[in-house]
Amino acid sequence: MADSPRMRQHLASQPGRARRAAVWLGALAAGALAAGPPPHADEPIVVTSCPGQERIAVTFRLDCSHVRDPAARARCKPFIENQACKVFPAYRRITGIDLEKACPEITYTLYDKDQWPHPPGGEGGQAGRCSAELLSQFSVLIDSSIGPYDVHELLHVYQSQIGSVPYTHILFGASQLEARREIGDHDGYEAGFARLKKEALDPNLEQEFARMAPERRCPMAEVNEEERLYISNPKVVYAFYRELEIGWQKDQAQREARFNRMFDKVSQGRAKKFLLDHGCAPW
Repeated sequence: MADSPRMRQHLASQPGRARRAAVWLGALAAGALAAGPPPHADEPIVVTSCPGQERIAVTFRLDCSHVRDPAARARCKPFIENQACKVFPAYRRITGIDLEKACPEITYTLYDKDQWPHPPGGEGGQAGRCSAELLSQFSVLIDSSIGPYDVHELLHVYQSQIGSVPYTHILFGASQLEARREIGDHDGYEAGFARLKKEALDPNLEQEFARMAPERRCPMAEVNEEERLYISNPKVVYAFYRELEIGWQKDQAQREARFNRMFDKVSQGRAKKFLLDHGCAPW
């Protein structure tokens, strides 16, 4: 909510008017004391409602105190509102996961690069069970037609509910693209779809597989299968999550097999040969 315009006080020239003005100003001061001090710039931004929704399923909280540039800080509120009102419901539609059962509150913390509390060399983002940390350059400084947002770390939070995964970013290519389409970032979607298509249909793909260490081939085959299925029919990403068995296997081969059964089912049996031919164990 925008701050109210500043009120201007006029001097009262007559005694009666002066007394009335004093009483009025005293009442204002008392009201201000009762309401407490105005929010400090470093206090968290909390979103509990969205347009058309008086109360949303999950409370979103943002700590922007580690972002120092005033122009960047001005984008903190639009960022967390986009997370709560656009990205969160988009992933709920895509995954079918009711995340509020595990995370009644999700907290974001944003940092300038020189404030980042983790070792250098990472990806500039880190997700917890119901939280995410991001550099400002990957959050509030993102430019899009709908304003700043994040589709990466919030997907990690959602995927914490699907069980163990064969590698960290499985289903990310298709899921992030579909989220961009769902929230209305059409330019971001089209650019990302073109990159995904170029990667999935790379004519040098077989040479890449030949050079890979054996243990890397199946995860790469799963990435490629995911991308090719999405290119052929973007709506298939919704089936990825609904057909996937929830499981917490420790064995890598079992994790791969769980996802491969899903890919094969979603593809109506067409995925199996490609996956088996590119390093995946029979399932």
